[in-house]
Amino acid sequence: MKANTLNDFYFFCDGEHRELYSILLNDWQEMGLAWRCDSGVLSLGINSVVKDMMFVCFSLHTGGAEPSSIQVDMSQWRKQLGQEYTASFIAEIRRLQGLSCQQREHTFMIENPAHVLAPVQKQLRNMIHQFGVLLPNKIAA
Repeated sequence: MKANTLNDFYFFCDGEHRELYSILLNDWQEMGLAWRCDSGVLSLGINSVVKDMMFVCFSLHTGGAEPSSIQVDMSQWRKQLGQEYTASFIAEIRRLQGLSCQQREHTFMIENPAHVLAPVQKQLRNMIHQFGVLLPNKIAA
């Protein structure tokens, strides 16, 4: 699968993930943060001081052979945000009842995040939104 546009990306999402991912992207855009869509992955991040570079905070995956997921590259988070903040944020996510969370090497994954109960999904969206609000200050610090 090669999805180079946002429409292509959404085409490969099921209806629930299309809705969740579009809400997350809309929030991210309203905060003025960076995003890109390529190879079936929608990446939410913040632009780096290095030209054409972006610190990817969350990568949203459409699914297919693997379940749809929101992924965090923990190595990059530790490098950009520190070990303590990374561990704290991941622990908060893990405390949300009903989420299926996996960790493979340095990648933390929330599997099928759109297939959880609405209140849990709302808590997850709020956590990601709050992270986005604080992100510019965390990177600048």
